[in-house]
Amino acid sequence: MKGYLNMEEYRSNMNILKEVLRGKRPHDDVEFVAWLKESEEHQKCYEEALQQAASDLRIKKSFNRQLIWNRVLDETRKKERVRVLRRSFMRYAAVLLPFVALFAWWLLKTGDVESSVEVTANEDGIMLFLSNGERVNISQFDSTGVLEKNGMKIRMTEKRDQIVYENHDDISKELIYNTLSVPARAEYCLTLEDGTKVWLAATSRLKYPVNFVGTSREVYLEGEAFFDVARDTSKPFIVNCATFSVKALGTSFDVSCYNDDEFGLATLASGKIEVALGDQKKILSPGEQALIKEQSLSVKEVNILPYTSWMEDRLYFFNEKLESIMKRMARWYGIEVCYADLGIRELHFTGNVPKYTDIEKVFDILEFATHLDFSLEKGKVLISRSKK
Repeated sequence: MKGYLNMEEYRSNMNILKEVLRGKRPHDDVEFVAWLKESEEHQKCYEEALQQAASDLRIKKSFNRQLIWNRVLDETRKKERVRVLRRSFMRYAAVLLPFVALFAWWLLKTGDVESSVEVTANEDGIMLFLSNGERVNISQFDSTGVLEKNGMKIRMTEKRDQIVYENHDDISKELIYNTLSVPARAEYCLTLEDGTKVWLAATSRLKYPVNFVGTSREVYLEGEAFFDVARDTSKPFIVNCATFSVKALGTSFDVSCYNDDEFGLATLASGKIEVALGDQKKILSPGEQALIKEQSLSVKEVNILPYTSWMEDRLYFFNEKLESIMKRMARWYGIEVCYADLGIRELHFTGNVPKYTDIEKVFDILEFATHLDFSLEKGKVLISRSKK
C-alpha cells in the first residue's frame, strides 16, 4: 500500500481486512468501509485479498476470475437466481464476499483439508552465538537471561517467543557482535538494543551488534528476515547481504538473500528504503520490491502478502514458480526436493498452505490442487506429473 504507515497501523489494517475475509466482521463494517474509501490502493488491496481467498487451497497457474464465477454460479443457481454487479466496487465486494465463502465451502466439501496442528517450531535448534564464541541454545534460557562481556543483558520474554537486549547506561561502548542461527522448521523474533524487531526465517542467520556504536546501525543477514526498524534519523539502519544492502531510517520490510536462490529480494511494507548494489541505488515506496540478480537491480510493484506474512501460520505465494515455492517448503520442513522433469519447476501457482501441519497432509492439498504427484520418502520428495 502506498503512503506512510508505521508497523502498528499497517498490522491493524491487515487485521481488519483478515477479519472481514474470515467473516468475523461484516463487509459493511463502519471501520472497514472507512478504510476502503481512503484510497484506490486500499480497494485494490481488498480485491487482491478476495482473489487470494478465492484461490485458497485451490492453487492455480493463474487467477481465473471467470472460472471461479462459473463454479460459484453453478452452485448458487440451484438455490436462487444471482445477479452479478460489476460497476460499483463496493457493490461488487458486497456480492463477491459471500460467493467467496461459498466457493471455499465448495472446495472444503470436495476434500479433507482440515487438520490439527501437528508440527511445532523447532526451538531446540535455535542457537545464539555470543561474542566469546559460546553457543547458547535458546530452549535453555532461564528467566535471568545471560550477560554479554560488555554488560548487556540478554533475556527472553515471559512467553518465550522473543529475545530482548536490554541497554544499561553503564555498558561499554565496545562494538561486539552476537549471531542468531535458526534451523529448518523454525523462525524466531528478537528485539535489538535500539528497539528494532527482527523476525528471522527458517535456515537463516543474523549477525548484529549487541549495542549500536557510531553513526549507523548495521546488521548482516544470510537467509530471510522481516525488519520493523526503530526510527533514528541520526543512525540509518543497514541490512548487509552478500551482494547488496538495504538502508532505512524507520520502516518495515522483508529481505531475502539465501545463497542457493538465483536472486535476492527486498520488499517494502511501510516507510522508505534504499537498496544498493554496487554503484546502483533504488528508493522503494510501500508495495514495491527490489529484485537483485547478479549485477542487475530492478524494482516492481508486488502483492506484498507472501513476503510480509510468512511469520504467521500459513505460507503464501502469488504467481510464483513451483521451484521457488518448494524451496520455501524445504527450508521450513527440512526436506530435499527432486523433480521428475525440469519443466515442472517452471509452473506458476497462487495460493497458500498451512505451516503447522504434517507435511504429508500439505502434499495431499497440493496434489488435489495442482494435478502433480508428491512422493515423500526418507526426507526426500519427488514431484512428478499426475498420471490420473
